[in-house]
Amino acid sequence: MSLKLDDILAESAMTPIGRSLDGLEPLVWSRVETLRGERLATQVRLGAVAVALATGLTAGGVGAAAAPSPPGEMAIFTVDAGLSPLVRLETGR
Repeated sequence: MSLKLDDILAESAMTPIGRSLDGLEPLVWSRVETLRGERLATQVRLGAVAVALATGLTAGGVGAAAAPSPPGEMAIFTVDAGLSPLVRLETGR
């Protein structure tokens, strides 16, 4: 079954147009503008997420470096051990 392009075009020229193409161009351009707006909104959201992530990592890093370390199990052997209330019991004060 071989069809020639000329035959197909001739048949399509003889068939009546079922739908008018008037007003198609404004619909296409409105859809293009909608897609551009959606793409811009996506880029803005992505930028906001990147800024929030960078801010969180920076603040978390600074906060972790500035936070005092919790006392360990061997805190009684530190320099501040003389300030412990147990020292009074040992010396009988």
